[in-house]
Amino acid sequence: MERVAKYAGDKPKRLRLEGNPKLRYGDYGRGGTIYYESPDAHFDMWWEFAGGDALVIVDIPTPEKWEAITKLPLEQREKVLTFIGEQVIEDKNGGEGYFIIGENVLTFYSGSK
Repeated sequence: MERVAKYAGDKPKRLRLEGNPKLRYGDYGRGGTIYYESPDAHFDMWWEFAGGDALVIVDIPTPEKWEAITKLPLEQREKVLTFIGEQVIEDKNGGEGYFIIGENVLTFYSGSK
């Protein structure tokens, strides 16, 4: 696992991707769907509230399934997932918190690590 983004005090410069991708959210109680939309790709990921120290987990394509599901090159996976993580924190947690990119989930936490 890789620790990616921490937000406390001064916010670091956020990752910007070519094509200005957008996220849309479908909220359905304790879970929902995140829709990623860019000129190059459209895909969705389910999310649900987590337990323990984690706030939310998001199902992401594994490296083996990345290209088939997203239609994006595997080399873009880390950048796209970092963009998604940073944008979710900004949109849904007031810019506070951090996330970890795992094999098949993004896990979001409050506070700073």
